[in-house]
Amino acid sequence: MKIVFLILVFGLAKDTYSQRAEVAETELDSAFNLDNRKEMESMMIWKLTSELDLEVEQAEKFFPRFRKHRKEIETLRKKDRLLAKSIKLSISQNKKLMQSEVVKMIKESSSFRKKMADKEEDFLIKSGDILNPKQQAKLGIFKHKMLRELKGGINKKRSRGGKRKFGNERKNNKRGFWK
Repeated sequence: MKIVFLILVFGLAKDTYSQRAEVAETELDSAFNLDNRKEMESMMIWKLTSELDLEVEQAEKFFPRFRKHRKEIETLRKKDRLLAKSIKLSISQNKKLMQSEVVKMIKESSSFRKKMADKEEDFLIKSGDILNPKQQAKLGIFKHKMLRELKGGINKKRSRGGKRKFGNERKNNKRGFWK
């Protein structure tokens, strides 16, 4: 399994560094997002494999189903984002919104979220034919755990990249400087 992961990582790295230099800015942005998604996808697969302690046979059955599920969820997310963009556009253009339009948009948005939750539930339950109950339970909490870890990493980057916290540095300064 480690060999497959290394092949994935090096294959993605090769694709990342082999882009054309004359790519337009919008294409560059979409390529950047695509590269980020590929990196996130490979990181998620690696994390899932280690977290669930998947065997090779399980991984061969699980990940195609997992990718299909992710595509379905992403399709619903895109539709929900398009709806949100249309709402923001209407508001920014100061269009007069009718109550019935607003109610329709709210119902449509909540419909997308319900479909996503139903698909998530269905995926978790149906994973029982590949995963054992412990792995299935870990899969159920994996998304929240990963999001929490990502949020922690982002917060650490922000605190390192932001302004220096001189008060904390003075307290921890053992040589007596800055007193």
